[in-house]
Amino acid sequence: MKLSILKTRFLLTILIANISFGCSDISSQKTIIFFENPQFLEQEEDLLIALEDINSYKNLSEFLHNQNWINSFLIKKSPLKPLEIFIESKEPKYIWQEKFYLDENLSKFLYFEEHPDLLHLNTPIELVAEWLKVEKQFYEVTEAFNLKISSVTYTEAEGWYFKTRNNIRINMGSDLSYKIFEKLSLTLKYIFEKNLTPSIIDLRYKDGAALNYGK
Repeated sequence: MKLSILKTRFLLTILIANISFGCSDISSQKTIIFFENPQFLEQEEDLLIALEDINSYKNLSEFLHNQNWINSFLIKKSPLKPLEIFIESKEPKYIWQEKFYLDENLSKFLYFEEHPDLLHLNTPIELVAEWLKVEKQFYEVTEAFNLKISSVTYTEAEGWYFKTRNNIRINMGSDLSYKIFEKLSLTLKYIFEKNLTPSIIDLRYKDGAALNYGK
């Protein structure tokens, strides 16, 4: 199969020539694939290679259905016209455990190291929902001080901790309550008023916070 690729600003269109569909009375049919919101170049390229082995419309539909990065697809057949396939990709919101993407519905699909600036979640999957409950509140606190979070982590030994893009670690402990966010806000206010640059903000202390200036 010969492939030629056409790219536009908002739409990636890939023209595939000479796909043979065994269940069709067309022995050789041109196919146009529209990636309507392209997200993952590597996965799209892998799909094109895999299509070389597709030999029927039924197999094509089953194959597309089994691609966990595809949100929806439409196969459009018209007499005497190229077969058209419209593919809508899932939009990744998080990178989970450095192995998978999660979309807004927490649907999981393989991470191909594209979109590395997404928030990295390093937590058990059952705790992702707990993070979602406080995410908005957390951003309201940190963005008021121009802090950008790069990762959220939970371990049994240390509880929750976050890392910022300027390499500050914020230890939250086991409880993501209103009280801990209030303590975080007061601590950040103190740090910025005093023009301090700690490497670690530890909020696990009952009566306050500890600041560490080491690496």
